[in-house]
Amino acid sequence: MRKVFLLLFIVLITGCSTEKLEPKTFAEIYSGNLSAVTKIEIRHGGGELKTIVDEEVIQRWLDDIQMITFVPDENQEGRVGYLYYVKLFEGETLTFSFDTSSIGDFYFLSNDELNERLEWLFTN
Repeated sequence: MRKVFLLLFIVLITGCSTEKLEPKTFAEIYSGNLSAVTKIEIRHGGGELKTIVDEEVIQRWLDDIQMITFVPDENQEGRVGYLYYVKLFEGETLTFSFDTSSIGDFYFLSNDELNERLEWLFTN
């Protein structure tokens, strides 16, 4: 009986860990209201932090990235470092954060279009 429970447990664990990740757009990933974002903090991998509160810049950037597709990396092992790290706020409440290779525990392939949009945000 004990072996049956152990086997069932292993099957359940294995089933959960093999969940297939699907490509998603930023609009599909972000669960909040993009038009409610009032502040963005963007940190360059070198450490420099920039805070954007200009509503026009924020909305333009969010409009530009909402249809960018995030394609899962087959390798979902943790990693360190980033080109940019972004935090979205509604008022002073942090609503979402991501970097150039991950959103939470979801790792995605490098995306040149996203990197270009992040560079634009950081330099404007």
